[in-house]
Amino acid sequence: MFLGQVKDKVVELLADGRFGEARELALRARGAYPKQRALTEIWVAETLCRTGDEDAALAVLRDALDEGVWWWHELLMINPPLRSIQGRPEFAEIVRRSEGCRDRAPRETTPIVFEPEGKPRGVLVALHARADRHVGFARRWKPFSTAGFRVVVPQSSEVSTSDGDLGWIDDGLARGQVAELCAGVADGLPLVLAGYSQGARFAAEWSLSGVIPEATGFIALCPPEHNMPVVTDAARPSRGVVLTGEHDDDRPAAERFAAELARHGFDVKLDVMAETGHTYPKDFADRIHGALAHVCVSRT
Repeated sequence: MFLGQVKDKVVELLADGRFGEARELALRARGAYPKQRALTEIWVAETLCRTGDEDAALAVLRDALDEGVWWWHELLMINPPLRSIQGRPEFAEIVRRSEGCRDRAPRETTPIVFEPEGKPRGVLVALHARADRHVGFARRWKPFSTAGFRVVVPQSSEVSTSDGDLGWIDDGLARGQVAELCAGVADGLPLVLAGYSQGARFAAEWSLSGVIPEATGFIALCPPEHNMPVVTDAARPSRGVVLTGEHDDDRPAAERFAAELARHGFDVKLDVMAETGHTYPKDFADRIHGALAHVCVSRT
């Protein structure tokens, strides 16, 4: 099975209260995905925290560090499943060691662009999460070019794990990079900002704030609790869709955010995805097509 499939199965087991089976399945994943070692190890630790095995979770992270694995500190510190160990001194030492290992050399930031066959009816800018692979993430969004959208996928220059995953570490750098890109690709077309996890936060924030004036709306897939924008009457009018998993730790925050948007008069749709955690749903394409129809309804 792919790592994502294993994660989905563990979500099912945890939802059914089958903690022992979830624990064993997660532990069997260790070493099975060498190209995704950093994300596998931190996910195993998250699962162990969910099953009440905090000491084992700390040992997983510590052993991985000893073998050269590291994570950007936010992946450890701003991580709801790890809350039960975040106050422990052993965890603080893991964070300190990991951050000391982090590769701070910038990477190239060439965006990936998928053009529709005919004249585009809009632009979809998709923002990756804080530990993502550019090509793999872009591949998920490519099909929406067949719906007439120019699909543009920016790439962060910052590395967030020892596997080479990318994340938006410097908010200001990310904002400037994406704003410049959007100004160059919009061509007067309606532009939708979309994103997953950390990218979802930026999609909502930059659309509502007007930082990216070309944006006419946003799609936030699994937005995180941390640093979501505060909704005010002064926020720029935007149509939006918020998608969150039934079993996502960040679901309450996503629901509060959608409710605040509605309370302030925004045209927002909340989509709670059944049997899904903090991940892409199995019917991802159908849900995003529906979200695009909502955000772009006045333009279609």
